[in-house]
Amino acid sequence: MADIDMIPREYRDGVRVRRTLRLAGIALAAVVAVGALGGIGLRWRTAALERAVGALQASAAQAQADSARGAQQQAEQARREQDHAVLRTLRRQGELAVLARGLDASLSDAVWLTELRIERDVQAVSPAGGAAASVQPADEGIEEFSAPAAAGSAALQTWRMRSSVEIGGQAANYGAVTAFLSALGRQPGIAGLHLVSSSAAQDGGAIDFRATGSLLQKGTNK
Repeated sequence: MADIDMIPREYRDGVRVRRTLRLAGIALAAVVAVGALGGIGLRWRTAALERAVGALQASAAQAQADSARGAQQQAEQARREQDHAVLRTLRRQGELAVLARGLDASLSDAVWLTELRIERDVQAVSPAGGAAASVQPADEGIEEFSAPAAAGSAALQTWRMRSSVEIGGQAANYGAVTAFLSALGRQPGIAGLHLVSSSAAQDGGAIDFRATGSLLQKGTNK
């Protein structure tokens, strides 16, 4: 009786099929769950990569903007340095002091000044070597200086400059006028001094005179 199987075979087959189906369902659910987790991870990594790429692009744009701003600042600094160099030359530091010393050494009790005017004429020399007609290379008292043609450029622009002085005054007599102009013309930094006009004052007590010349930055006569 112990060897007799009372459970129908169909029942056992049904149980086995149900168990197999249950295991297959569990496995399929696990596969689906793993796939879902993998998709979530992939989307997270993709989003992280997109954020990293965006950050890199922003950094590159900022670096490019900083580089352009730095180049602009350097160009502006070079332009300011060029302007300052030209301005320092045009100011001709020490020119007035040279003139003052020359006048002090040349004036006497018989001569006194009533007017003193200084004018500067600056012209750029063209690439062909010419200059404006108002400042010719052969004119006495002309000096040349060079400055960068443009900010950051190695080329030099040549300028011609003449600093003219006009002197008006009175003297006790014509001899005093001649002595004053002769002494002043020998002073360092003064060139081409000559008498423009002279006449007796209306009251007859003094001689009115006017003279012109050039001031030299080098402080030597030509």
